[in-house]
Amino acid sequence: MNKKILMIGVALLAICISVGAVSAWEWNFSSSSSSSSDGGDISFENGVLKLQGVEFKIPEGYKQNESGQKLAEDAPNIQGAKASLTEFVKDGKSIITKVFFFPDNSGKITNLTTSEPGYENKTIGGIDGIFNPNAYGDNTPTFRYITDGKLVEINAPDEATIESVLKK
Repeated sequence: MNKKILMIGVALLAICISVGAVSAWEWNFSSSSSSSSDGGDISFENGVLKLQGVEFKIPEGYKQNESGQKLAEDAPNIQGAKASLTEFVKDGKSIITKVFFFPDNSGKITNLTTSEPGYENKTIGGIDGIFNPNAYGDNTPTFRYITDGKLVEINAPDEATIESVLKK
């Protein structure tokens, strides 16, 4: 009888330790990272997102939607390029960051065009790019710019949020 009670106690102790360790990881560290063989790279730690080597500051209160994450998938409309993206959500509003790149630095994106309807040249957070207040027809502002041969796109609830994402 004492042996059964001891075994039950040990099992309960192991469960408590496991649950405690998982809770501590989620509560204290708030970090995640992913990579792929195509050169895809995403990490998020302490409010700083690194997506394909480009850093973004995610405003307080936004939570990462890991199911809305894509890593080094074929990019639409850019032959041979890949795209990685992440989504962060707060109160039903989203911040979506996208980076389009060429695997193994096999190519570079070098220019932006304002030929798409609604885009205009604009500087946000000290970065020159193009801006559209309604790029996808849902009143979501979109800002695009080029850095290190990669095309970066940020969709956010408003221009001020885009600017805060660009601050490092």
